[in-house]
Amino acid sequence: MFRFQYGVTTKASRERTWEIFSNWRRWNEFADIYGQMHWREGQPWEAGSRLEIEVVQPVNTVVSHVITNCQPTRKVGWIDHSLGVVLAQWVTFEETAGGGTRVHTWGDIVHSGVKIAGQTAEQTSEGAGGGNTRSCFKTGCKP
Repeated sequence: MFRFQYGVTTKASRERTWEIFSNWRRWNEFADIYGQMHWREGQPWEAGSRLEIEVVQPVNTVVSHVITNCQPTRKVGWIDHSLGVVLAQWVTFEETAGGGTRVHTWGDIVHSGVKIAGQTAEQTSEGAGGGNTRSCFKTGCKP
């Protein structure tokens, strides 16, 4: 198992930060790895709901994103399945002393060592997630 984690702080409120993060229709505006997305089961962000996410790079695949826990403006957790890799991930939204929000995400990759486009799943996750999160809140969150 491999654990990754990263975080970003924004001046936006926790409510505004959640609003930006939870708008999955805009994810491909912040990162060029996403293609089509749609909720296959359940209501968006409810535990047990499933979001299918097309990833177009470094390889084209569909990720099954199953929400395991969601407390809007506070935290969300999910399990992803794709290409023989299982990933459990959490994102938390914490108020900062100055009125902004610290977004922290971490996850565990199971079946580590699987190769994706010549890289291990660990290497692929390190290159994608942190930059996408920083870009999302840099461009989308305005206090």
